Amino acid sequence: MVTSLSNVPARSDVLFLEYRLEVVSHWPASPRKKATWEAISRRLTSIARSTLARPDVDDLLDSSCRLLECVFSPAEE
Repeated sequence: MVTSLSNVPARSDVLFLEYRLEVVSHWPASPRKKATWEAISRRLTSIARSTLARPDVDDLLDSSCRLLECVFSPAEE
């Protein structure tokens, strides 16, 4: 698979968001944690939507969806 330059920012975003989810998961429950989860989920959703029509970035869609599952899992609330 050839990675085009336009895919690099989204891939970097997904990796960074994965890191952020890990960090935020250790925060105590608070309005800040909730707002951060929401911001991360909005960005992941945006990335996932942008990949729907692009078969060359299936891994990005999979990664985004996997991380969204983490955001919405009941154990994280």
